[in-house]
Amino acid sequence: MSDQIKGLERMLGGKLERVDARVIPGTESTSTREAVYFSDDGKSKFRKQFKKITCFTEPPNATSGGINEAGCDITPPGGPLFHAVIYHGDLAGWRKDMEEGGKGLGLLLARVEGDKFVVSDGRSFPLSECTIEFT
Repeated sequence: MSDQIKGLERMLGGKLERVDARVIPGTESTSTREAVYFSDDGKSKFRKQFKKITCFTEPPNATSGGINEAGCDITPPGGPLFHAVIYHGDLAGWRKDMEEGGKGLGLLLARVEGDKFVVSDGRSFPLSECTIEFT
């Protein structure tokens, strides 16, 4: 089985992540990418919300790299639901785009700091008290 997985990974050009080995975006430190979470607006599907927040600034501040969904939702005690995205390349530009998009759309942003989920409104929760769902 291990050889089959390695062969499939070679064909796909990347590693396959085992369901029982999923990593919460933002818990692993790296200098080449960052994870941020944005609050669900309660009205639109994820894809529409993703497009609205990532395309909010015109022209965009980010000059290189990209942003994609991270397949993880976190709900702190009392809500709301947050969706994870990961960006790479121009980290400062993407960070600014997300901050401006969140502010312009009235959404909260959050990040993982160690074992805490920190929300832009000043609240902080232990990750162990949050509901975490991989999508």
